[in-house]
Amino acid sequence: MKKFLWLWLIVGLALAVVLFLIPGGASQTLRVAEEFQLEPIIRIPAIGPLDLSITKPVIYLWLTTAVLIGFAVVISRVLKAQPGRFQAMLELLYSVASDGIVRTTMTRGADTWFPYVGSVFFFVLTCNLLGLVPLPFGPHHQLSFYAATGNLNVTITLAMFTFVFTHYAGIRSKGAVGYVKSWSIPSAPPVLRQLIFFMHIISEIFRVVSLSVRLFANMLAGHAILAVFFAMALVFQSYLIAVVLQAGSVMLFLFEIFIAFIQAFIFAILSAVYIGGALEEEH
Repeated sequence: MKKFLWLWLIVGLALAVVLFLIPGGASQTLRVAEEFQLEPIIRIPAIGPLDLSITKPVIYLWLTTAVLIGFAVVISRVLKAQPGRFQAMLELLYSVASDGIVRTTMTRGADTWFPYVGSVFFFVLTCNLLGLVPLPFGPHHQLSFYAATGNLNVTITLAMFTFVFTHYAGIRSKGAVGYVKSWSIPSAPPVLRQLIFFMHIISEIFRVVSLSVRLFANMLAGHAILAVFFAMALVFQSYLIAVVLQAGSVMLFLFEIFIAFIQAFIFAILSAVYIGGALEEEH
């Protein structure tokens, strides 16, 4: 066993020396910032200050919707009493959304709001994973990685959906006056009650900020680091350095898959917490 270990070690060192000695190709440059510039893919005439051109985030949102619709159609036709591996994996994801997110955080209205929270979970998850598939939407139609959730406008829109549904749920459950009154503690002194009410308003605004910026920053940072690894492999004129960097990029790619699941889970569970909190009798 030790002989084979030493043999593999010698072969590895010899391969590393060969890769180091082989002259690399011409040094190339890759501007990482260009990967995130939103140049119009399909130009549409603007209506006043409103630019209706189709950019990468719009294309990726369309692709995400198409993938989800396609999965829904396929799943509806292949469901079996004895699930295979694919169906078992989908049922596991469904259980995560239903039991692990909604029913563990919402004591009221779980059945009513599961369709929204579950949809948010699967939509964000699909957006994140689709961003790890190289598609020809980079500069000069080169293959590139891009996630719609790496665009702040997209994440703010998703956060606004949660924000609107949170207050809709509270008003529907308690009435407009009762819901607004629940933002403070009735038994507290007047000055403290006003302070709590004001702090609650501030917290509602920062919920939108935290939901949107957290998802945006995590997805943008991951894709930026991947782009830097690929760029460094082009810059250095050494096959050895290129192999090491590409091995690191593979490990980072696998970690980004984990991040895609975690960020979708966090966004969905916070949405469930906010909506569930609006339905509670007291805040």
